[in-house]
Amino acid sequence: MRFLTKKTKEFTADTVICFVWEDYKTDTELLKYLNSLSNGELMNQIETYKIFNGEFMQTFKLAINEDTKVLLAGLGKKDKLTRQKFSQIVANAARTAKTMTKNNSIAVELIENTNECSNITNNFNKEDSAKITLCSLRIGLYEFDKYVSEKKPKIETIELLNDDYTKELERAAEIGAYTSFAMKFTKDLVNEQAQIATPQYIANIAAQIAKEHKIEAKIYDKNQIKELNMNAFLAVGQGSVHEPKFVHLTYKPKCTPRKKVALVGKGITFDAGGMNIKPATSMLTMKDDMTGAASVLGIIQAMAKLESDIELHAICALCENMTSGSAYKQGDILTAMNGKTIEVDNTDAEGRITLADALCYCDKLNVDEVIDIATLTGAVIVSLGNNITGVMGNNQKQIDKFIETSKKSAENTWQMPILDELKDNLKSNIADMKNTGGRQAGTSTAAWFLSNFTKSKAWMHLDIAGTAYLDKSNKETLQGPTGVMIRTLINYLLS
Repeated sequence: MRFLTKKTKEFTADTVICFVWEDYKTDTELLKYLNSLSNGELMNQIETYKIFNGEFMQTFKLAINEDTKVLLAGLGKKDKLTRQKFSQIVANAARTAKTMTKNNSIAVELIENTNECSNITNNFNKEDSAKITLCSLRIGLYEFDKYVSEKKPKIETIELLNDDYTKELERAAEIGAYTSFAMKFTKDLVNEQAQIATPQYIANIAAQIAKEHKIEAKIYDKNQIKELNMNAFLAVGQGSVHEPKFVHLTYKPKCTPRKKVALVGKGITFDAGGMNIKPATSMLTMKDDMTGAASVLGIIQAMAKLESDIELHAICALCENMTSGSAYKQGDILTAMNGKTIEVDNTDAEGRITLADALCYCDKLNVDEVIDIATLTGAVIVSLGNNITGVMGNNQKQIDKFIETSKKSAENTWQMPILDELKDNLKSNIADMKNTGGRQAGTSTAAWFLSNFTKSKAWMHLDIAGTAYLDKSNKETLQGPTGVMIRTLINYLLS
């Protein structure tokens, strides 16, 4: 898919998405121009038949001449439009426009919503709009048809329409485009079947990324992982015929880096639960348990393309959590890379065990920040549902900045606590700690467990177990992987 920036009257797409405010039907140059192309018929249709007034998520389709079809998309009232609602409107409009186009291209105008309201979620300029629009178009147009025999035509070109392009606006469009590519990469990898997306398969992809983007790559095999004393990580993968892989990609800017950040992605390529085997229905989507790893591999590509001024490390501990005669068991004592011991209370709480060694590894990188992203706990779904990502960590300034960035990125986050009292939940009589602590405060307890394996003074943990994969569609995203937090993380890293 190509993204082009064009002036309002220069579009070549045969389908144009035009946004309309409720009760402000002629306030954009694009609407005026489209109305003139239709010799006034566009506005005549609206005013005569009273079937469209710009209400939130309302749409109206009209072919205004032989070459151009128009999709009007209602924004609702100015004081009610948030960034997230705008993202929903764009994604919904994209899905509709896709069914209208004949030349596989769509044009869409840039809008802004600036007013006196101090709430950043209700205010966005055209730079913000460019990022949101391009990502949301990608969300709306996304489909995974690799294994479908009869494939439908795909949108090949998106034309972003605006009459005054500044350097800042062009850069914002570039960020939006590469962020959307990172989201598509992540969703494609999560959608891939676990029989294909093994640790070796993803390690091969990581090697290809390194070669394509000219970034450093270290990919460790089982024996090398053992030499690093990552015995906790190794234990989780020992029940599978597919050997574990540990991936470390490093992007370095041409200049002196503004800061150094390690992104750690949970990489369980399939989670059967180990000896604490999951019920059959709970295993249906467990190919998505490597969403964190897929996300960090997508993000590092975007940061390289954008020539970011930060040094970025993408870390993935890749393995399967399977049941077999060689699988790790309840009661086993595991020793992590930093020497701390873990009593295995539940083999289905495996992600935190692999992350323990991955976080220890980051201590050797001399980075300023460590961020892990993981489909970690079912408890976060109970607490926050399927539309809010749980955020925890040990640096309030870092967390505050991240949550503020998530609001600007049209994504929902909520801080959850990590309290010292939680260590009592994980108390073990024979090891330093257990890997689980019961049902109560499960998300925060898991975060406290992880905190024992990092020395970073700026460590943040994102629990995306509820938001990484949707069992049913919402207003923005269809059922399946969501690419959650990629928009926020890229904007955060660039800020």
